[in-house]
Amino acid sequence: MEQGDKVQSDASPPPPSCSDFVVTELSLGNYEKAMTLINNRIAVLKDQEEILELLELKNIIIRLRIRRNGKVFLGPTHKSDALPFAFTLEMLDVVQKVLRCRNHYEVLRVSHHATYSEVKRAYKKLALRLHPDKNRAPGASQAFRRISEAADCLTDSQKRIEYNLLIAVGDYYGQTRCDIKIPTPPSRTPPRRPYQPANQRTPQRQWSDTEQMVIGVAAAVVFIFITMHYMSSSPNYSFTESSYYSVRRLTRPSQITYYIPPDIAAKLTPDQFQKMEIEVEQVFFTELRQNCKQERKLRETLMLRARQGGNRNLHDHANKMPTPSCQALVKMGVTKHKPMMLEKSR
Repeated sequence: MEQGDKVQSDASPPPPSCSDFVVTELSLGNYEKAMTLINNRIAVLKDQEEILELLELKNIIIRLRIRRNGKVFLGPTHKSDALPFAFTLEMLDVVQKVLRCRNHYEVLRVSHHATYSEVKRAYKKLALRLHPDKNRAPGASQAFRRISEAADCLTDSQKRIEYNLLIAVGDYYGQTRCDIKIPTPPSRTPPRRPYQPANQRTPQRQWSDTEQMVIGVAAAVVFIFITMHYMSSSPNYSFTESSYYSVRRLTRPSQITYYIPPDIAAKLTPDQFQKMEIEVEQVFFTELRQNCKQERKLRETLMLRARQGGNRNLHDHANKMPTPSCQALVKMGVTKHKPMMLEKSR
C-alpha cells in the first residue's frame, strides 16, 4: 500500500492538451491564434472524440468574434471540461483587460500618483467583477490573483518604491513582479559581539503582567487616535476622476487638474476653494519631488552597478533612462536645474 502511494505521489501531472492552450489564448483575446491551434491540431487528428472537443471550442470562439450581445451566455463545453462554466462576453472582457496589462498600475487602472484610498477603491471595483462567485469566464481566477497582487504591492509603501524601480528597468531585465528586488552592492557586515560566558551575562528584565497590559492599552489608544485622525482628515479631492470625484477643476497658479465631489463643489465658498487649491498644489508637488527623488536614486544605483561590473550596456541604459517627474518639475518652473543635475544641486 505504501509503495502504491509512493508511486502515485511521484507521478507527474499530465502534460497540457491542445484544449488547454486554446483556452489560454481565448482568455487573452488571441482568437486568431486559438483558431490556428485548433485547425492545425484537427488536421493531424484521427480521434473523433478529440475532434468534436476542438470543434466545440471553435464554435464558441466564432461566437466570441462576432460579439453580437455581451450578455448572452456562452458554454459550457459538453464534449470536454475545457470550459466547465457558462460565461458572458462582458465577463470575458474584464478578464482579458486585466491579463493583457503589463504592470500593476495598468491592472488596477490607476495612475502612478494614485493614493492609498484610490488604489483600494480601484481594487474593490474590479474585485466585484472578477470574484470567482460572479465571474466564471476562462482566466478569471488568474485575473483575480493579479488584482490582489497589484493591490497588495501598491498599498505597501516599501513594496511600491521597489516596484517603481522595477518598472523603470523592466525592459532591461524583462521582469516587473513586485516580489523581485533589485540587488544592491554588498555592504560590510557589522562586527560580531565577543563571546560572553553564560554565567557572566546580565539577565534580561522580564515585563510583569501589569506592565504588559498597560503597554497594550496605550498602543490600542494610539492606534484608535491615528485611525480617527486619518478618517476625519481624508481629502475632499483626488487627482484621478471617478464616479465620486466627478467635478473637474484647475488650480489658478499652476493649472493642476484635480477632482472633487459634486456636493462639496456646491457648498464651498471662493475662499475655501482657494485654500483647497493651495493644499492641492502642495500635495501635488510633494509627490512629484518624491517621485523625482526615486528616479534619481534608481539611475544612480544602475550607474554604480554598471561601473562596478564594467557593463557598458547597463551604463547607456541608465544614462538614457527617462525621468518624467523631474522633467515635469523643470517644465512647471519649480526648479531651474535640469533633471540630470537635480541631485548635485542639493
